[in-house]
Amino acid sequence: MRFLLIWPLLTAVSLFISSCGLNEKIDVMLECPSPSGKKIATVYRISTGDRPGDQEMKINVRPASSAFDHGMHSFSFRHGYDAVIHWNSDHEIRVEFPASSEITEQEPIIFGTSQTFSSTDTIQMSYQEKPSEHGYFMIEQRCFN
Repeated sequence: MRFLLIWPLLTAVSLFISSCGLNEKIDVMLECPSPSGKKIATVYRISTGDRPGDQEMKINVRPASSAFDHGMHSFSFRHGYDAVIHWNSDHEIRVEFPASSEITEQEPIIFGTSQTFSSTDTIQMSYQEKPSEHGYFMIEQRCFN
């Protein structure tokens, strides 16, 4: 009887621990500096397992002088494994992503960068779906400025 009372508590604790990112693996795929080199867009993957649904691609924009923080991102998607970054200026960026992707977060404007939050230093974000080969682009260059 006691075990039946403890079981829901054990289940809740194990779900909490598994959702805390203990099994997370972070892979930086590419880093693209802005035209001035003062900002960097980092495309990275967070994996929590081996299945395609266990992977999420994210984009972090930060000052070049700041360390990468995987917890800060402006765009994320699943079921696509690639991205192309186009810096039009230090204040405008376009992200191309596989058309088959499921967008999980999308910000049209970043205030400063993901880590500085400044209302006077905005970055306009635009997004464009592109056809892909199984979620990957068959191109060599992925950073443009």
